Amino acid sequence: MLRSLLLVLTLCSTCVMRSFAQDCSTLPWEANLTYQVNSIESVTIRDMSKVASDALLPLSIGIPVGMYLFGILEVGNIPSGGNYRYAAESGLQTFVTMGATYGVVLLLKNIIDRPRPYQEYPGCITNYRNDADGSMPSGHSAGAAALATALCLRYPQWYVIAPSVAYALYTGFARMNLGMHYLSDVLVGYAIGVGIALGVNALNNALFDLAEPILPPNGYHYSMLYLTPTQSVPVFSLTVPF
Repeated sequence: MLRSLLLVLTLCSTCVMRSFAQDCSTLPWEANLTYQVNSIESVTIRDMSKVASDALLPLSIGIPVGMYLFGILEVGNIPSGGNYRYAAESGLQTFVTMGATYGVVLLLKNIIDRPRPYQEYPGCITNYRNDADGSMPSGHSAGAAALATALCLRYPQWYVIAPSVAYALYTGFARMNLGMHYLSDVLVGYAIGVGIALGVNALNNALFDLAEPILPPNGYHYSMLYLTPTQSVPVFSLTVPF
């Protein structure tokens, strides 16, 4: 009796394993691309992908909140030509951008409800993270692109643009490397993030007007001009940096 039961269990497990077995050489091109990226054996790359993926939520909250608090609390010294209000406005604009991005992503995920690569091809693609929502669009890619675009629009310096863009690009790769998305998921996510960041930036004056009660006053700085031989009193100039 026991042997018969063991035999039945063995046969059932074999059937289940065969049902999940897939020919990974005949995957559709997009699934095959995710499969190839997911199959990279480098432990270092995999760990970097996990770090990039897990870092997005803290960055999405921490950066805009940090900029806003920096502005309203007037922390540290602002270089000549800068002011605290600009920092607070930047934090507010970035926060609104991130919120709108995730709202659109969540709505589209529920409408499209695309299975994730590791769910469609469990015999070929391994998931290194677990998310219960749909695959299209990639929320991580959208969030990273929105954050990068918002920062680059407010601070168009190379030392902001370079790391922001690099992080956004690697995040898209990381989500494929972790078996969580297809390339189209990532590209649509990028488009959403960039589009919303540009839209919020175009409407930022209206946003700042609405948020006037929670923003610091406009900043000013004074610069003393050197006396010339023909001047008998110091001359000061009042400038509005932003």
